[in-house]
Amino acid sequence: MYSQADSDGLNIKDYYAWIGLFRERINFSSWTHWIWSNRDGTSFRAWAHDEPDSSDGCVHVSSDVISSVYGTTCDRYYFFICHDPHDDHYHYTFIPQSKTWSEAQTYCKDVHTDLSTFKKGSDLEKAILPQDFPVWTGLHRDEGAWKWSRGLSEYRRWSAAEPSNNKGDCASISSLGKKMSARNCSTRFPVLCYWDNLVLVKENKTWEEALEHCRALRGGNRNHELVSVQPGQEHSYMMKRVMEADTDEVWTGLRFLAGDWLWVNGAVLLYSGLPVCPLEQQHCGTLSKQDTGSVEIRDCSETRNFLCYTF
Repeated sequence: MYSQADSDGLNIKDYYAWIGLFRERINFSSWTHWIWSNRDGTSFRAWAHDEPDSSDGCVHVSSDVISSVYGTTCDRYYFFICHDPHDDHYHYTFIPQSKTWSEAQTYCKDVHTDLSTFKKGSDLEKAILPQDFPVWTGLHRDEGAWKWSRGLSEYRRWSAAEPSNNKGDCASISSLGKKMSARNCSTRFPVLCYWDNLVLVKENKTWEEALEHCRALRGGNRNHELVSVQPGQEHSYMMKRVMEADTDEVWTGLRFLAGDWLWVNGAVLLYSGLPVCPLEQQHCGTLSKQDTGSVEIRDCSETRNFLCYTF
């Protein structure tokens, strides 16, 4: 992440959580009927459409649909909800630790009473609430300094008293508050991945060689091309990747051909001020770490890093 806008724009509030509904396996191919872990005979079920599957053994809820429950295998790692008796109803406690169903039940029995039992739909609504839980990011401590696993970014948004030197060397972000905390890297949390269609190639090649390299890349059914850039927000984003290069400038897909400047992928050229009649050989475009807000014109036979993109 590069800015608070990046973190504030994350939609990471949904979660799965184990509840106490399960069925015991009699043998390899046979199960008992569905029962609650406290075995109190409660008959309430609120199966989602097409649930459960015949291979399912345990049940979880989803914060996205609070009126239904879902069957799955018991060895997945989810958060969970415990309960404690409170007068004539249960008091529910959300536990933001990722465990298998049996691990979650053991925890609930040790610390509370049991995994949650629901007697009616309104119980689900009381238990499945918005929760501020940790999610892994790529921020980690490397030789004493906090760095992102990819990208040169100084963005940090630590919670109060963070980062703590004795908590761990990896950073999570909270699902609602979007604040960061240092944590033990071996702890199980949901993980936030991202996909970037830019590929910075840290090899020094001429413009023609860079073009051939990009077009030769393969990734599933995606094609690659030397990157085109537009002024404004897109240019600013590209510059973040340019700053990661090993050379002061990187090749783009800008080329002077047949008397015109053009992007090799056919994109509309929006930069102004490019020379109408550039010097011989200076027919290729770069982005420079000394950002001028535009592209630079260079000799196509020079070698430098370059940016490809997938489409």
